[in-house]
Amino acid sequence: MNAIEQVIAACPHALHACQRIKAYEIDKAIQAGIPYTALGGKRMRCKQHLLRFKVGAGLRLIYQTTENGAAPLALITRQRLERELKRRRSIQTAKVNTHKVSKKP
Repeated sequence: MNAIEQVIAACPHALHACQRIKAYEIDKAIQAGIPYTALGGKRMRCKQHLLRFKVGAGLRLIYQTTENGAAPLALITRQRLERELKRRRSIQTAKVNTHKVSKKP
């Protein structure tokens, strides 16, 4: 089974045919070597090795960049992606705040 097929099969949401087709087209283009920016993909700020693509109004296809290229990681909802990004940002902010040294007058 192909990696994109596994990602689509693991998605708990009911996908429309157009969303499946778009996911397959993105995967085929990535495997052909087309840059992710030409496909509408964006690099995530919190994790530089992750790429995201819009598959529909509410779905995002996540890819992970490796030495061998990019591999599909997950097909998730926009809300779940935003929740994960906010959680990661809050963790990073907490780490920065705990490492600050207070100056005594």
